[in-house]
Amino acid sequence: PTGILELLGKGRPDPFTTLVQTVCHQQLSMRVCQGMFERLLGLCGNRNDKTLDPVRIKATSADEIRQVAKLSYRKIGYIQHLADKFLDGSLGHEAFEHVKDDDLRVRMIALPGIGEWTLEMFLIFQLHRHGGIPYGDVALQSAMQLVYDIQPDGHVTSKNEVTWMPSRTQMEQHTRLWGPFGSIASLYMLR
Repeated sequence: PTGILELLGKGRPDPFTTLVQTVCHQQLSMRVCQGMFERLLGLCGNRNDKTLDPVRIKATSADEIRQVAKLSYRKIGYIQHLADKFLDGSLGHEAFEHVKDDDLRVRMIALPGIGEWTLEMFLIFQLHRHGGIPYGDVALQSAMQLVYDIQPDGHVTSKNEVTWMPSRTQMEQHTRLWGPFGSIASLYMLR
């Protein structure tokens, strides 16, 4: 329990860097992604404090980022779009500190490369918001299945599906009880 409080008590890293790093890590192994991210830091950021500069991201061609960091052009497009949003003020301190969770979800889910899982993790770990619940996280699904003894629907067991995980609807029946502290309860589940 105290580990979660310590986690939430840590300072917040740079939000632009966090989002870019999350995009870099999507659908790739941790080791491969870390190398890509380190090369991107060397090209467009500061390796000492581990922050990326949106101005340098925008000023660097997609071809150069591809050549140095080995990111796909699609991910480079997502990252450069994020840089645009931070530079024009659509995303940044004002939005992250003063916009309600649901409004921020609508604003961010519209961004290319940002899905529900990325968004909820950002709310929990970057912004320390209490209402984020990463329903798409396999570890949370597995923990809730175990803790709440959530059973598959009849049609699933009749097909002998062994990889079944609870649906969002099934999970929400239990997360409603967590009230405004969904992220804290999620962190306990993930421990």
